[in-house]
Amino acid sequence: MAPRTPLSRPRRYFQQRGFDLWPAVAAVGVAAVALAAALYGFAALFVRRLRQAGHGDAANEVWSLLSSEIVGLVFAFFVGWVIVAAVMHALGRLVIGHDGEFRETLVVAGWGTVPSILNTVFAFAVLAFALQSASLDTPEAFVRQFRSTIGSTGLLRGAFTFVVAGWQTYVYTEGLYVEFDADEGSALLVAVVVAYGGWLLSLF
Repeated sequence: MAPRTPLSRPRRYFQQRGFDLWPAVAAVGVAAVALAAALYGFAALFVRRLRQAGHGDAANEVWSLLSSEIVGLVFAFFVGWVIVAAVMHALGRLVIGHDGEFRETLVVAGWGTVPSILNTVFAFAVLAFALQSASLDTPEAFVRQFRSTIGSTGLLRGAFTFVVAGWQTYVYTEGLYVEFDADEGSALLVAVVVAYGGWLLSLF
């Protein structure tokens, strides 16, 4: 029986189920919803802290600002999926061959967004912890302490997201292997460049 998703056995999934676009779109949608939920959750925590500290007007402004930003970030998430697929496909054609189709690469990249849900959950936990640790006595004190707390988690964040990029590499490698009818070494090379290139960008 074919796996229902390619997250644990991607090669078998793509060999038996092919490259149906709509399940991949749904996977990207789930990852985007998780991102939106985390951002709204952080906004709600921030607003509650402001109101508890007696900054009701600031809380309303923050909620309005963050709500509008969240919509843009979710849209950017979908755009990012297409960009990652385009880069992966270009590298695939350059390194592997010309057998794959962009639509198939879009499917592989789409399923590769699912591991990012772990990064979203981790980032929410870091932001929530930094928010609770920061003083609201003055805006300057809040910004300084908030940034300091986030900065102190840098190594842990880097290690965690490195592991998640490894999961993405696995999905990418197996998907490209089937799509391009490639050797494992070439597929792995493209997958590593895409997944860990994204990981490096996320550190800045």
